[in-house]
Amino acid sequence: SVCLGAKILVIFPVNARSHTSLGDSIVHTLLEAGHEVTYVSTYALNVTDSRLQFVDISSAREDDLYKSHLSPVKLKEIPLPLHYALNIGSSYAQQALQHPALQQLLQDPYEHFDLVLAEWFYSGLLAPLAAVFDCPLAWYYSGDIFWQVLQMVHEPSSPAYTADLRSFNIPVVPFTPRERAHQWWLQLYLAACIYYFTHYVEKPVYDEVYGTAMNLRGRMLPEYESLVYNGSLLLINSHPPLGQSMSLPQNVKYVGGHHIDVPMKPLPKDFERVLDKARNGVIFFSMGSIVRSTDFPESVKEQLVDVFRGLDQTVIWKFEERMDDIPRNLHMLEWAPQLSILCHPNTAVMITHGGLLSLIEAAYCGVPIIAIPLFGDQFFNVDLTVARGGGLRVDFTDDLPLKISEAIHEITTNLSYSRNAKLASTIFKRRTTPVQTDLLHWLLLVMDTRGAPHLRSPVQHLPFTEKYCLDLCVIVLLVLWFLSKVVKLIKIHLRSIDFEDTSKKDQ
Repeated sequence: SVCLGAKILVIFPVNARSHTSLGDSIVHTLLEAGHEVTYVSTYALNVTDSRLQFVDISSAREDDLYKSHLSPVKLKEIPLPLHYALNIGSSYAQQALQHPALQQLLQDPYEHFDLVLAEWFYSGLLAPLAAVFDCPLAWYYSGDIFWQVLQMVHEPSSPAYTADLRSFNIPVVPFTPRERAHQWWLQLYLAACIYYFTHYVEKPVYDEVYGTAMNLRGRMLPEYESLVYNGSLLLINSHPPLGQSMSLPQNVKYVGGHHIDVPMKPLPKDFERVLDKARNGVIFFSMGSIVRSTDFPESVKEQLVDVFRGLDQTVIWKFEERMDDIPRNLHMLEWAPQLSILCHPNTAVMITHGGLLSLIEAAYCGVPIIAIPLFGDQFFNVDLTVARGGGLRVDFTDDLPLKISEAIHEITTNLSYSRNAKLASTIFKRRTTPVQTDLLHWLLLVMDTRGAPHLRSPVQHLPFTEKYCLDLCVIVLLVLWFLSKVVKLIKIHLRSIDFEDTSKKDQ
């Protein structure tokens, strides 16, 4: 059994706890299956296992790319540009690749792997790792499927019926002409940005980072773009009751919920008693790890406390600082076991920022949400949940406490939200195999078949002109042009005959 184990490089470069927890889950799954894992991450994994080699790039966290965007007030006043994710994604990948710890791995010509599993975060800079180690590449994306990540292994989905992740309001299919035009414009603009980043931002980094590593192995650097789109598998951290409903190629698989441990960890005894005694239900409030509740304006925080004071429910608020003069039904915690709280039978509502990881856990436990989206894919995630009747969206404004109060009253008195959330939970849990087993199956298949070419889309090997039949269009246009010339000549000839006949009659 030792000989059957594979050697896998797993790299998660994004400096965020939520992303790292997903990478940790995959590493745990691989280790439990008997594989040897080299794990590159910005947060250390607290695991003692002889088969795990941890490549620590935590010093990259010193340059926090999100630091200037943490404040919800700033996010509301100065929204992030549409292409901001491309800049952040390229920077995260570049920081990881240029880190001395990862460079040491790249510069070792005797190092080898059977698979590279890389987190895709709006950049293809990690793709050449598979070329360096001469093994297949599997992409992992922490969000829902959309055109930009799909094109890494296939072709972009149509903007006529799928929305871009950066849409602030998700339209319901079928789109109106105006909505189709907006989605088309988003895709066109971002495609131009991707072309610019690929050729003028990432290409120089590619030459610098990978050139020496390939030379040490006696190989030349291939064309960068050919490696970017050479992934064998794409794993998506989502599932149909949460994300967009769209057809997928055979090498794209949903693995949403793989981080959920079953059975889950029990709550601390004193904390469990608080939830057990909450006969009127529990409201759990958490804004995640990037935007903190303490960053809310003071007036908003004080008004929220007043709103919670007037509720019959018990409120558990993940709050990073101590606050005085809080009501008895409000419990503030610097850290909260989110999944265990959500799956407690007394939990009635979750107030969240709308990150996909939180929505996955709420869906798994069957809890409706009240979401305050602030940036990134949060608007996209929340609008899809709201469209399916699983919660409400509340925008961050000065009257946020009032809107939260109204939303709590609506969800706790209208049972349809709870029914829809429980239906989503049923769909989410009803799978043919456990998601961890499914994830392992596809990764092993890619390794055993050296890239699973039987699953890959043939569209990746077609040039742009053939992919969109532009060559045929040119041929058709030339044929039509030729026929029009022939028809024109025939008409001229017929007119000349008519003219001669008319002249003869006149004579």
